[in-house]
Amino acid sequence: MPSKINVAVVGLGTCAQAVHLPMLQRRHDRFHLSAVVDVSPRRLREAAEKWGMDEKRRYGSVKDLMAAVRSKDVELDAVVFSADGVKGEDILQIIKRGIPVLVEPPVAYGTEELQAIAEFERMAGRPLVMLAYGALYDSSVRLLVDENQARDLRSLEFETLMPASSVMHGKHHVTSAAYDLPSEQRIARRESLKEAVEKGAGPGANQRDRDIYVKGLLTGLLAQLALLRSTYGPLVELHGVRHWPEQVIPGSIEVLGALEKGVHVRLVWHYLPFAPEFHDAIRFVTNRRQGRVELPHTADLDTRGSFTFTQKSDGAIVTSERLSEFSPAYGLHEAFYAFAAKGKEPSYGLTEALEDLEVARAVLGELALVEGRDINAEPEPEPESEGAGAEQESRGHGAEAREGSTVVAENPLTETPIVSAPEPAEGEFAAVSSKGAEEGEVEISEQSAPVQAERSEAKNASGNEPSEA
Repeated sequence: MPSKINVAVVGLGTCAQAVHLPMLQRRHDRFHLSAVVDVSPRRLREAAEKWGMDEKRRYGSVKDLMAAVRSKDVELDAVVFSADGVKGEDILQIIKRGIPVLVEPPVAYGTEELQAIAEFERMAGRPLVMLAYGALYDSSVRLLVDENQARDLRSLEFETLMPASSVMHGKHHVTSAAYDLPSEQRIARRESLKEAVEKGAGPGANQRDRDIYVKGLLTGLLAQLALLRSTYGPLVELHGVRHWPEQVIPGSIEVLGALEKGVHVRLVWHYLPFAPEFHDAIRFVTNRRQGRVELPHTADLDTRGSFTFTQKSDGAIVTSERLSEFSPAYGLHEAFYAFAAKGKEPSYGLTEALEDLEVARAVLGELALVEGRDINAEPEPEPESEGAGAEQESRGHGAEAREGSTVVAENPLTETPIVSAPEPAEGEFAAVSSKGAEEGEVEISEQSAPVQAERSEAKNASGNEPSEA
């Protein structure tokens, strides 16, 4: 393969314009932008003009792009897939031609869709999908692992503060979201996404569960799980989970657990639309030192992470700091080049994504279990009469599950019997074990004023504005 590879970008939303297109342009020694794809005619036109793509290299769908590849109208070695919505069918079209793909997560909303892609990759006999978690490629993360062995770690705490998209991406002057699709196509896309989310969250999940799943767990928790996996391994024990405030989606999510090497971890993810800046940090404590890793957002193209630690040296307390060699955005696209041009296995692919998606569903299951619900249970049939008596009876069962009863389930990660306590008071955890989208596409049921304020400010907690791409 030549030293420079031909790349197409699918989905010209915020992530594409703030991260991928600028980096592909900067690294013109590595990449040649051969085509762009977006289902929105207006966004396709505006973004393509901004990035110097003539009409011959613009496509309205992955299907049209693949047709151009077959007819040899486009030379294509790799694809950056940053579109929102249901992605499985489009990704399969690409990898069935043997073209490697860098995908903005999540790849899928449920394990069934993800398994279909993974099965084809397995049949192909080589990795074809890489997930775009930029923080994995910040060298400060590698310093953390190289200088602190797992057996010496007492604890790891990972906290993310996610502000509104405008805070993280405003300086990139992203073209506005476009809603110019025919109504039939918009409805079909919305229904497809709704079906995928309902199937992914589980038949027993309610609308609130699904909102937390999409806007909090798939957006925030999966990124934290991916980074932890790249350091000391996957989360294998789930000790406690909680979400707050109750009426705010996605709000804040906290997870307590342990990694496969016995390292105890605490994950906290906050969505605060009015916060002034993005914050991502890992705090660690070992037998002899303590410190932190600070990670910039991938859209901060030139900002590098840092590794800081404090320890005793010759009787004195010494604090040292080291900066990363390059930014997460730079490291991500270097890894993408090695993956696409040289066949190097990605740090995080479909196998890892499947395992962590199961963890996210387990967390969702425990949040629902506290309220006496099982997300995997088929919903009960509607009663013939829904008068005041039926409503009161339903409320009574919910109160009993929350306030008095003990819910017995299986450990979501080890399949051993566990007991989940009643709903915790404010500031307490939901006990799990005694040991160790597009924004706007998923309809929200009744919302309080705080929820609406958070939604109105938020473009999309993952960084993509609501668009049809």
